[in-house]
Amino acid sequence: MQSINNGWSWTAIMVTIAMLAGCETTAIRTSGRARPLTGTEMDQVSAGSASAMSNVDASALGSAPQTATSGSTLASSGNLVSALPFLGYLTLNYANSQAAASASNALLTEANGSIDVAVDGGGGGASINAASSAIAAGSGTSHAQINMQFYGISIGRGVDLVFGSAVATACCAPILRAQSTADGVGGGYWRKLQASSVSVAPGQVQSRVDISVVSSALPNLDAGLVSALIAPTLQQSIGQ
Repeated sequence: MQSINNGWSWTAIMVTIAMLAGCETTAIRTSGRARPLTGTEMDQVSAGSASAMSNVDASALGSAPQTATSGSTLASSGNLVSALPFLGYLTLNYANSQAAASASNALLTEANGSIDVAVDGGGGGASINAASSAIAAGSGTSHAQINMQFYGISIGRGVDLVFGSAVATACCAPILRAQSTADGVGGGYWRKLQASSVSVAPGQVQSRVDISVVSSALPNLDAGLVSALIAPTLQQSIGQ
């Protein structure tokens, strides 16, 4: 069975994150004496939210079926955390959702998964929902598999970013179905980039979707920076 590895351009995204975060400043004027923060100032410091959900299942009908599922979610808001996969970058609002499922060694195999991630750190908010499904039937070696990984981070106090990939693969049977879909929205000034592909090889079909959404509280983000930030690199390495 072939495997396809994702090739997101992490370096380009990290450079852009640094530039965006460095360009954002919030000035709070003081008289030199300690005083309570106003409601607006508290919002600038602490307002934010993050959410992540995932659902996954796998089924196989046969004499010796094999199934496996895994799912994980993490949502953190208000505390600085390391924003995987960007090791070393800290964010106040972070969401991560992953789902994987496989079914094999049966006449009918099916794997399904769905994910929702969202963050709002002052950039208007950004969210993605995605789903993957794979079915293989008609052979004792049927195999169905899905893999989904999605992330959300806030950058400074004015940019929100969500992104990820979903892949569904079916193989080794005369009846093969695979589908991955995703949609995303943002608030404020936002942009979405999405790419979908279907690859068909002898005995295998694969459906993939890459998506990213970035939103900003301000309209003056450089278009080139935003494009570099949200553009997934769709170069793939395929091996046996």
